[in-house]
Amino acid sequence: MQEVSLASDLETLELGSMRLTSIDTPEELLSMGEVRCASNFKKVMMHVGQLTRVNAARKVAVQVAVANDGSSGEFGYGDVIEVPPFNINQKDLIKHLSLVDIKIALPAIYVFGDSFVDNGNNKAILGNKDAIGGGYLPFGIDFDGKPTGRVTNGRIGVDFIATVAGLPYPPPILGMSKIDRKTIRTGVNYASGASGLLPQNGHFLHKNVINFSQQVDLFENSTMEDLKSTFDSPEGFTQYLSKSLFFIHHASNDLGLTFEVEMEKKYSIDKYAKLLIKEFSKQLKRLYTLGARKFFVSNVSPLGCSPFNINTKNHSGPCVEEINNRVSVYNGLLPGLLEKLQSILPGSKFVLGDIYKVFQDVFEMPRSYGFKDVNTSCCIDNNGTRIQVCAPNIAPCKDRKNRVFFDPFHPSETMHFLWARRFLKDSSICSPINLIQLMQA
Repeated sequence: MQEVSLASDLETLELGSMRLTSIDTPEELLSMGEVRCASNFKKVMMHVGQLTRVNAARKVAVQVAVANDGSSGEFGYGDVIEVPPFNINQKDLIKHLSLVDIKIALPAIYVFGDSFVDNGNNKAILGNKDAIGGGYLPFGIDFDGKPTGRVTNGRIGVDFIATVAGLPYPPPILGMSKIDRKTIRTGVNYASGASGLLPQNGHFLHKNVINFSQQVDLFENSTMEDLKSTFDSPEGFTQYLSKSLFFIHHASNDLGLTFEVEMEKKYSIDKYAKLLIKEFSKQLKRLYTLGARKFFVSNVSPLGCSPFNINTKNHSGPCVEEINNRVSVYNGLLPGLLEKLQSILPGSKFVLGDIYKVFQDVFEMPRSYGFKDVNTSCCIDNNGTRIQVCAPNIAPCKDRKNRVFFDPFHPSETMHFLWARRFLKDSSICSPINLIQLMQA
């Protein structure tokens, strides 16, 4: 194993008999016969030490496993897989993800959160003219051309996760008929864009968004009541809930605009983060009491790197570090919370997904994940810029498959697919196990 240092003024690496010129991404090693390809999805088998984006101001330290001796390394940084076709089935998606010999017997997925995972609740609340509801084109342009309430161009991460589990997309609770609510056993989505962990959060944007407590209320008073009678026994219903997955992505809005507009004058970020954790703990315990046992909790992404924030806030670097530091305070408290809950709630399993790191990895080396633009909205606003919410019925960028963001706040379908597959497969950003392992538990 050789350690290779690339100085800021050097564009050529030499590894034994290999001479590599202008290396900007590990993918360029694929054509070299002495470095093995880990799969047909462009993963290079490398041991990566500290790897940061190559530019004129930085050094890159890379440990490369040269396969001259027949051995192979393992590459853990970088991932380029095309977004699968719309309506792909479970078998083909599992093959697309190079997941072999996996068996998942998951009865349902219940989704709680904000606009990252909302698939139509805000559309039902706010109608088709509100951007936070994702109710008009260009939202949904790649979802068979239909705006469904997903605030992106196509599918969201939980859609891909459901397909891998062999389940239909969990329908939005507010879009379900009375009959559907009494018959659908494969899961429900309660997420609501602009909502938060605290009851008052999100109301300065839209009074009717569903906060986390209200989402749990809907699960308890609607879904549980509707489904109980469809099971032969209370024990059967209890087992069903214990085997189901509860996927939660919350706190982005609590730490973003809500903090800046309403909470910053009342709390230091340390006290505020503890307040959020306290409320989160309360609602997670409620779900446990109601029968949930398998919890997958995502932390908060680096909000300071969104196109809206980098275009409207003062900052000296590529992102607004003041906001990212705020997010990091909250994210730093999450592991301890989930470990504590698992230790005191018998039979529970709590897994943390580090979506912050997923975004951070992409920002550091976008090309190694297939991205060409990491900081620009794909859609155009009413002012003809890419800073505010998407204007209705104006065509978005054509290269959206290569962009991290679709609008100034939310990821593209490609980025959704990336965080979903890393949660599913990658134990380096999930703790203590990955999502596939949790679904199989």
